[in-house]
Amino acid sequence: MPGLALAAGAGLWSQAKKVANAPLPQFDDHDPSGRYGALEGTPIRIDALGDSSMTGPGLAHGSHVWIAQLADLLPWRVELRSHAKGGSRVRDVLLRQAPRSLADPPDLFVLAVGANDTLHGTPRPLFSRDLEALLELLRTVAPVVTLGVGDLSVIPRLPATLRPIVSLRSAMVDRWHQEVTAGREGVVRVPVPLLSDHHFRAAGRRLFTEDLFHPNREGHEMWARLFEPFVTSAMTGRRPTAVVDLRDRTRVVEQLLSAHATTAAP
Repeated sequence: MPGLALAAGAGLWSQAKKVANAPLPQFDDHDPSGRYGALEGTPIRIDALGDSSMTGPGLAHGSHVWIAQLADLLPWRVELRSHAKGGSRVRDVLLRQAPRSLADPPDLFVLAVGANDTLHGTPRPLFSRDLEALLELLRTVAPVVTLGVGDLSVIPRLPATLRPIVSLRSAMVDRWHQEVTAGREGVVRVPVPLLSDHHFRAAGRRLFTEDLFHPNREGHEMWARLFEPFVTSAMTGRRPTAVVDLRDRTRVVEQLLSAHATTAAP
């Protein structure tokens, strides 16, 4: 079975590269670094690490990336510093981004990585070992918020024939992520599939940029509102009351998406 999974992952990445090179717009990374949040609040610094979900290809400005929008919701005066780079896998963050961040440590790390490991077919031992090493390295310095892996089959750019295996692979990598983060002190896991997958499935292309691969500003705003309780809990040391908070947050997001849809309607 491991050999089969690896072969499937390699084949998946080969097909995904063809899709990525399709004649659709290609966008560069943005840098969401800046000052956000409450002007009179306590100053804190957050470092963002990860892949293109942190760099917002296709957005108009770095301040539209979800981590920047989230930072602006916080009750502190936030200095956001991003080391993220599109295309990164866990090993890239461990070897390149983490050392730069640790040279001048923040008050909180926010980590979003795993999608490219999913598409590249990174084997379980390597993914789990690198993620564990990365989290251990970071959590000894400051709390870590780390995002699970959502269902990448919701990406409109992927052909229908590819979606079943992408969905299975996404769920598999998210399980590995959950196993590594479970019970790890100083680490707050964001259950991305539970929070956002159904919104993306329901909205379809409406939450994506013109490249049909990366979320648009509306998609990033949704992420910011859904993930904010986990960042707040990491900073305050209080775990979110999952059932109540997430239900309330889901209602807020549904109202947000409904308002956007009404505004966009002809």
